[in-house]
Amino acid sequence: MATHVLWQADVADFNAWHAVFKEDRFNRKAVGIKALHVWSDPDKENHAVVLFEVLDLEKARAFFDSEELAMHMERDGVAHIQVKLLTPAY
Repeated sequence: MATHVLWQADVADFNAWHAVFKEDRFNRKAVGIKALHVWSDPDKENHAVVLFEVLDLEKARAFFDSEELAMHMERDGVAHIQVKLLTPAY
């Protein structure tokens, strides 16, 4: 059964961030990460929230914890990142 990741962060410009996010789908797909939903926070203009489905938890952790991703996010004005892993309740 898939695990889900709830990711949220402040972004410098939501529309610019979202455009880059959509272009990066191939890198996420390569490690088994699929974006299910992307939201903007109506109370906080440049706050992004994404729900991902992940097939391989270790690959997903490595992807989200990678120095390369951190450098891209810093360059693109992404800050205050929160990543929450969610597993199904049985």
